[in-house]
Amino acid sequence: MKPVKQCNHAGCRELVPFNERYCSKHKQNYNKQVYYTRTYDSAESKRQQFYHSAAWRRLSRRFLENNPICVKCYEDGVIRKADVVDHVQEVKDNWSRRLDESNLQALCNVHHNAKTRNERKKRSQKP
Repeated sequence: MKPVKQCNHAGCRELVPFNERYCSKHKQNYNKQVYYTRTYDSAESKRQQFYHSAAWRRLSRRFLENNPICVKCYEDGVIRKADVVDHVQEVKDNWSRRLDESNLQALCNVHHNAKTRNERKKRSQKP
């Protein structure tokens, strides 16, 4: 039997699996709060709003139509469909190049997640 604990919502006594934070009743409220905070009330909100903008959606859709193959897979000799338009220089690092096509590359989900993980690791190691 998996270990359980109480829901993190104040006053809720519902038991949830140990690797989850909220019961099904309170999970949706928590997700709404996190989404609102990320989109409107945090240092990240400017970037989140950019990724929802019409300009970015148009550019990324057009870029994927013109570059349908993952560049990292292609370098490895594999042809795989690109799923994500990635900024070579992250928006967080260089806001002015957010709509610059020369700063974009088409990646599959595997390579995009690996690149993002490496960038986060580098950023956390900087003093």
